[in-house]
Amino acid sequence: MEATDQIAQECLTARKACVLFDHPNRGVIEVRGQDRIQFLHNILSNDIKSLSPGKGVSACLLNAQAKIIANMNVLCFDEFLWLALDYSLKDKLLEALGKLIIMEQVELIDRSDELKLISVHGLKAKEFVGNIFKNESLPEKLLDHKIYMINNFSVTAIRINLTGEIGYGFLTLKNQAVVFRSTLEQHGVQFGLIPIQSKALEILRIEAGIPRYGVDFDESQIPLEAGLERTVSFTKGCFPGQEILARLDSRGGVSKKLMGFELKGEIVPKKGDRITTDGNEVGTITSAAFSPFLKKTVAMGYLKKECWAVGSPVVVETPEAHIPARIANLPFYSVNP
Repeated sequence: MEATDQIAQECLTARKACVLFDHPNRGVIEVRGQDRIQFLHNILSNDIKSLSPGKGVSACLLNAQAKIIANMNVLCFDEFLWLALDYSLKDKLLEALGKLIIMEQVELIDRSDELKLISVHGLKAKEFVGNIFKNESLPEKLLDHKIYMINNFSVTAIRINLTGEIGYGFLTLKNQAVVFRSTLEQHGVQFGLIPIQSKALEILRIEAGIPRYGVDFDESQIPLEAGLERTVSFTKGCFPGQEILARLDSRGGVSKKLMGFELKGEIVPKKGDRITTDGNEVGTITSAAFSPFLKKTVAMGYLKKECWAVGSPVVVETPEAHIPARIANLPFYSVNP
């Protein structure tokens, strides 16, 4: 079914102006102690040692079989690191990290319920954020971050990508978030800023081909299957699951991975719907939406290796219909590097 007029307008505004999303919650684990960098470097899938203050990297905590326990963004500050992740994962990550601390001087602090995340995205987002923090340089590369003072309180601005557009996430104390949001909305009028709902953000995410934990991947996948190659360093040395990932990388990769699909018509398949060729199941849908910007139904799902050729026809089987589709490159839309 096509997106409602309001949701469609919110999606189109993100592509033409800029939008604001008030996140209901965000997991933030603060890691302190003199061994914090070496500890995280040894157990996470990406290179943490190379981070300098103001820089960040995406990473996963994997089990011995290279399955994803949690994915996160690692943000480096002068005296601590923040692990920013889906709120539903933060308790699991805290427990897993706590079990791995043996002799290291590392302290884990849950900041999730102290901080609020508000984000802005869109064609005019950079211009808009530059207008707020006048005469200040902005974070340029993904996960670069900087602390600003505004209205006599601090805000951590992080360069992010949740929609395929340039985006910025702002972490501030919850008791200051209402004032900060009001500031954003006041400054945003001249840039066409509007708030968007979670349904619109989900459509934008799918257009941008960004996998989401609990929807497109979970503990049954490895990063190379789930489109999370950027979270893995093959040169940093050992970490849990590293041997399996290195072996796969050297032997031709995985047997299935997350791919994109463009479907005929406006029926939106659901998670778990079958993908077939000649009546044989070759994959399953994970995310799907009708894109108001692209004016077509797009989806992501896992597909067997022998079917990866872009442009090849497949069929997506829903309770309503068997829908002709073609394999497409991910992302469907992106101006964001």
